[in-house]
Amino acid sequence: MALTRRARFAYMLVLPSLLLLTMLNLFPLAQGTIASLQRQNMTRPNPYEFVGLAHYAEALFSEGSFWSSLLKTCIWTIGSVSGAYVLGLALALLLNLDIRGRNLFRALFLVPWVIPDVVTALVWKWLYNDEYGVINFLLRQLHVINSPVHWLSDLNLAMPSVILAQIWKLYPLMTVVLLAALQNVPKELHEAASLDGARPWQRFFYVTLPLIRTTSVSITLLTGIWTFQSFDLVYLLTGGGPADATQILPTFIYQKAFFTLDLGYASALGLLMLLIILAISSLYLFVSRPSRVQA
Repeated sequence: MALTRRARFAYMLVLPSLLLLTMLNLFPLAQGTIASLQRQNMTRPNPYEFVGLAHYAEALFSEGSFWSSLLKTCIWTIGSVSGAYVLGLALALLLNLDIRGRNLFRALFLVPWVIPDVVTALVWKWLYNDEYGVINFLLRQLHVINSPVHWLSDLNLAMPSVILAQIWKLYPLMTVVLLAALQNVPKELHEAASLDGARPWQRFFYVTLPLIRTTSVSITLLTGIWTFQSFDLVYLLTGGGPADATQILPTFIYQKAFFTLDLGYASALGLLMLLIILAISSLYLFVSRPSRVQA
């Protein structure tokens, strides 16, 4: 069907921005792909030597650090997103009630989301400090601990500590999106369920959750993609340590690129991470098809 004059004019207006965005995305991707097929190690002679798929084979079959970092990335992502979802849903349910000052609380809950990641990392590093950190101070005042806890330097506590900081960063977005979905749930359904003898927990599991399912899946997948490729918070809090306890893929790639100067290998790792993110994005597109029930 031929385009109308109005539609052609609209496409002409969008085309320059579309071409610019395409170039900004495709050019770095092409450069990274070329680099991943070359040696690109600045500490060795002939850094632009073509090595084909050697870097990919090394990451997938020779170096165990890649799989270890991928596992830690999955733990980091699942822990952060699931924790943020539970907290966000709880706060959304609370704000969905007819309480006084609801708009004020909604604005306050957004504060962690608008704070830059660098500031967030500095705040949590101060909270976790073993000498003058607020968390250790409160725990000692409550007689929960006798000596300071090294939250970010303990092998067993480092990952839960950075996950907690990421939960604090993500829960405001979860709260706002889930609250919007809850406000679209018809009250008549809850009233009908109450008349049929359904208890509050039954109304929540059989009425509320099914109706916000699409929104829940969408926001968890989106935040999962963002968290999977998140770099700033983990790097500023732990740098991937201690002893690689928080070495997720983004920090692992950064280490390979700027500490060992192995840019070719780092490019291959980045493209592998891109493929993983594309798989998650494909899952997001599949579960958010228009044919599904909208919240």
